Amino acid sequence: MKDGYTALVTGGASGIGRAAAEILGERGANVVVADMSEDGGADCVAAIENAGGRAIFVRTNVMEEDSVKAAVAAAVDAFGRLDGAINSAGLPPSGKALHMLDMAEWSRVNGVNLNGMFLSMKHEVGAMLKTGGGAIVAVSSASAVKGMIHCSDYCASKAGVTGLVRAAALDYAEQGIRINALLPGATDTPLAHRSRDNNPELVKRGSVHVPVNRMASPAEIAAVAVWLLSDEASYVTGASISADGGMTAA
Repeated sequence: MKDGYTALVTGGASGIGRAAAEILGERGANVVVADMSEDGGADCVAAIENAGGRAIFVRTNVMEEDSVKAAVAAAVDAFGRLDGAINSAGLPPSGKALHMLDMAEWSRVNGVNLNGMFLSMKHEVGAMLKTGGGAIVAVSSASAVKGMIHCSDYCASKAGVTGLVRAAALDYAEQGIRINALLPGATDTPLAHRSRDNNPELVKRGSVHVPVNRMASPAEIAAVAVWLLSDEASYVTGASISADGGMTAA
């Protein structure tokens, strides 16, 4: 990363977000870890700093616009600019068939996964427009393009993210802001394990088949996200990049 490069990572206290934050720190970026978990966020910042990097934590609820706006402002206040963002904050599916979902469950999953992505992108773009461009990675899911049992709330939210990304990428292509979606498959994260715990039918009915026969590590997925922020991906925008061990090809 170039000198002074600043990146914000939502959901940065654990899983893919934490792995991305640590990789960014290793590559010399200023990292803003945004998450609800103060303990996890502080631990991530400490890991980055112990490795010689620079990072701050901002407690952030992506469902609240003022909270998201404050996280972006904190990045600019601390480091002078915002160049990149990896938005990985998310919730697992409720684990119920569609007719069993109540509106509160539907709204909660879509409120974080889709509305939270919109709010994050809105304020990140606003900051990037002031400094001549940037790059945003929206962490979606293989579930955006592959139906899975008892996951209608989650699948809908992640499909919404990919549509949001395609449209937003067109809005800002001429202003030098690249926006892409990353579609991980089964990844060894707390969210994935919560998803399986909430929804035993996923395993029982074999809804998640991974041809490479293993889960991804968070670092494997995070590496793709960081690549999408880099100049090596300078001609990539509006794309949905799968990193799923062949899950959606099967």
